[in-house]
Amino acid sequence: MDRKFFFLGVALCVLQSVGAQKVTIEGRVTDTLQNPLELANVIAIGKSTQAVASYGITDAEGRYRLPNLIKDSIYTIRASYLGYGTWEANFTATANRVWDIQLEPAPNQLEGVELVEELPVTVNGDTITYKADAFTTGHEKKLENILEQLPGFEVDDEGKIKVQGKEVSKVLVEGKEFFDGDTKMATKNIPANAVDKVQVLRNFNEITPMRGVTDSDALALNVKLKDGKKNLWFGDVSMGAGPKDRQLAHSNLFYYSPKNSINFIGDINNIGEQAFTLQDYFRFNGGLASLARKSGSSVALSSDEIGLSLLQNNQARSINTKLAALNTSYRPNKKIDITAFGIFSATDTHLESRSQRTYIGNTAGSDEVLLSDTEQGNRAGLCKLSGTYTPNAQWYLNYDGFLKTSTIEDDNQRFSDFGSFTNTIESINKRRPLSVEQTFGAYYAKDNNNLFSLESDYLYKRLRPQYTLSTTQQPFMDVLPLEGDDSFRIFQDKEVITRKIGVEFNYYRVLDKTNHMNMTMGVNHTGQELASTIRERFGDGSESILNDMFVNDVRLRYLDIYVGLGYRVKWGKLTLSPSVALHRYNTENTQFNTTFELDKTMLLPKVGAKYDFNNTRTLRFDYRISTEFANVGNVAEAIQITGYNSLFSGNRTLRNSWYHDFSLNYFNFSTFNFTNINGGISYQKRYHTIGTALDFNGFDQRTVSLNIDRPDEIFSARGNYERRFSYWKGQFDATLSYGKYHNQIEASPNFNRSFSQQYKLSLETRFREAPNVEVGFEKIWNDYASTTVKNRYVTNRPF
Repeated sequence: MDRKFFFLGVALCVLQSVGAQKVTIEGRVTDTLQNPLELANVIAIGKSTQAVASYGITDAEGRYRLPNLIKDSIYTIRASYLGYGTWEANFTATANRVWDIQLEPAPNQLEGVELVEELPVTVNGDTITYKADAFTTGHEKKLENILEQLPGFEVDDEGKIKVQGKEVSKVLVEGKEFFDGDTKMATKNIPANAVDKVQVLRNFNEITPMRGVTDSDALALNVKLKDGKKNLWFGDVSMGAGPKDRQLAHSNLFYYSPKNSINFIGDINNIGEQAFTLQDYFRFNGGLASLARKSGSSVALSSDEIGLSLLQNNQARSINTKLAALNTSYRPNKKIDITAFGIFSATDTHLESRSQRTYIGNTAGSDEVLLSDTEQGNRAGLCKLSGTYTPNAQWYLNYDGFLKTSTIEDDNQRFSDFGSFTNTIESINKRRPLSVEQTFGAYYAKDNNNLFSLESDYLYKRLRPQYTLSTTQQPFMDVLPLEGDDSFRIFQDKEVITRKIGVEFNYYRVLDKTNHMNMTMGVNHTGQELASTIRERFGDGSESILNDMFVNDVRLRYLDIYVGLGYRVKWGKLTLSPSVALHRYNTENTQFNTTFELDKTMLLPKVGAKYDFNNTRTLRFDYRISTEFANVGNVAEAIQITGYNSLFSGNRTLRNSWYHDFSLNYFNFSTFNFTNINGGISYQKRYHTIGTALDFNGFDQRTVSLNIDRPDEIFSARGNYERRFSYWKGQFDATLSYGKYHNQIEASPNFNRSFSQQYKLSLETRFREAPNVEVGFEKIWNDYASTTVKNRYVTNRPF
């Protein structure tokens, strides 16, 4: 223990001695009327090296700080701000100093090329440009390593980027989307030595005519490449091998020119690192926004099952993955842009598990020990084609087409020990989903005061799951009329087809600089078909189709016609955006030769409020009422098999659910002391939730859809505090979530409550020319309680 304190003392003395040799300058930058200038650049340039030794960016009060100046060295201190003359003075760093700077107006000043090149940060309107070389050491490998050095930037393990607490939605390279703008693809693959500058595009909206009439807080990054990386091929390859035949290979290949670009990413490994994960797919799948959800109402369509593993891969016996991804863009002239990408992945996973289940209901207290061995094979492909046409500044036309297809097969061997009897179970689950989604948009600015938009989307989706179940004990004994003796084999064939089309027209009227209104008209139509049968297969190869109780032939139609009115007004630093939409709904589902119809009219309000204290401190409030209707799977009443001991049937008389959504978010980033504070709270209350009623028969269970009369509630809160110092950074994160949910078990209401808390504290050194280390501790509490069960899980994770 004494040795540990000795080394800790030595480390503290070293840091203290380093700090003692440094000098700091701080002060304010103002104009001639003593008004503070926010986001002005102040830099210190070494006289002997002519290199940038320290930099500062002024905050809303005009404050700046230049730390880490070497004592007794001579520097040129330079301050600049667009529209003002550059201020310059020499300084010998003998002691800390408070130095206020006053800039003279220079309205006709243009940014000099030489000045822009040597400034670490430049600000021009909503664009902030960071010069990479001013913040890096040259040892960085990928784009994520550069971004982690920039003030106010965060990159997590999944490649998500935050700037001043706000998440970046899209990444561009030389103004072109990199793999649909995906942040993980960019941060994990773009070589650091190709990056010249990183531009933060605030209030990002690529649709030129709509800028100024849409309330966008979106952030995008544009990566500018070094001159030597244009019009030539570049990239890198990494390979590795280890014991037990472990191996990996990863390659990146890039080409950029003013007219076209090509990016290729390849990956093969068997070490358990999935090159394309389920989270990656969800990010790509969110690229096309649904008009229905924008209008406040939607149908709860089932997931695509695109073929990405849901298994616990960190516990798998083996994982073999392959990935090939190609992204290209072509710009034949200034009016046309065409981009496309294709991602193809293959994953083979072998997983073994042992679990113990405690059943409630009429089997309360019964335990099942389940041994499971699963082989899963996934083959998936995602392709997207996008095009924009801008004949002039008044018009903007765009098209997106998204194709997703996959082949998935799960082969599962189970052994169930339920105390009084045992069961050997084999199941094969095959899926071949296909999805095609297209969107089109036309935007026209007749003049500065009148703007029009016409948007449409179309979705075709086909799901074809096939499920085979073999058991040594008769499954669902009191439900399925099976005829087997000592073994049972059941085959379920199902097909779900979805066709959805939506069209929306908007007219924007700009009344003046602080007021505008918009009128909306739209229609959404969804049609779904579900067909399923259950057959029993016998040892001689013959089959018997079960009766109509197990045969689905369902048609669902959903129609939503709506009109809306919105207004946007700005009073000083406050912006209000209230709107309301009147919806007329008609839904009908046909099955068993009868039709159930539901007609409804709803008024859905929405309001947004944003208060900008300054460019780096914002408070935002949002509220809306939304509604959701059941899909064809929820209303199909014939019984379906969902697992080796579970059945499901729908309810044709389901009503729509509707809910209140509140959120309040705060963002604050200080460029003076690099303090980042952000947090928020959200609350959702759902009425007539489409829930489930669960019944048990032994260890078999049957679930039925129903509307829950009691409202469900979800409350969450999050907070983040980060402070950067000369040689280290501290960060604290806290997330809390509380939920109340209802369902039904054995015809009795069941109340469920969950409360989770997550706290994380970390400290990280930030040396430029020395090894860095990050240490921290994360603690998680998960509490769950229902009418009959209470559980608490606690996780401690030092790192």
